[in-house]
Amino acid sequence: MKVSALLAISALAANPCSVISFVIPASTTHTVVSASNFCDGSTTQLSMAGFGGGGGGASKKNKKAAKPLPKLKAKTQWDRYADLKQCKKIVVGVKLSGNEEEAEWLEVGKVRSENDEHTLVAIARQRALIADHAKRLYPVKVPANSVLEWGYFMEGGDGESGSWETVDKAIGTDAPKGIEKKFGFEGVSDKASGYYCYYSEGRVVERGETLTAALTTGSKTLPN
Repeated sequence: MKVSALLAISALAANPCSVISFVIPASTTHTVVSASNFCDGSTTQLSMAGFGGGGGGASKKNKKAAKPLPKLKAKTQWDRYADLKQCKKIVVGVKLSGNEEEAEWLEVGKVRSENDEHTLVAIARQRALIADHAKRLYPVKVPANSVLEWGYFMEGGDGESGSWETVDKAIGTDAPKGIEKKFGFEGVSDKASGYYCYYSEGRVVERGETLTAALTTGSKTLPN
């Protein structure tokens, strides 16, 4: 057998999956070896999830991480509350989560919203401000590591007593950008820390009031 034929046979034996045929022409002067891909002529790709190969890697890169909501400042939201003086005051508060029967609602302050249309969002988006102030007002009842629920007091009609309504904190997640400009929060005056306090003649009064007016109206923020 000629050397060229032996070489072709050796190639087939060494790599049978890459050669499906070889031809030895009758001519003794030329030897032609033809090779083609084996099986179905296609290449199978393997995806290695977790190892950087294919899979959902590209789609994950295209996904944009959700941007955190802007942190609200107490002074800014307090000023916005004052600017909405024509809007209704809604009393807001917190209670400890987990024991529905014994948990006590604690009044923390009030919210206002533009056209009285964003009460729930106002509470949900300002919940950090409300929680922080609750810890100032009630350091024993609301420890630093407390898990809280937020709510507002709904006044009853026709002589009926009102009730506290819990607000889902997720309500504010999908609120339009800039919605925080349409509501504000004012906490119960805390003389110990100075938060949300107005003074007239050395006494704590409501915003815009004088001591005389506060004493006449029986302002709730006056110290005992």
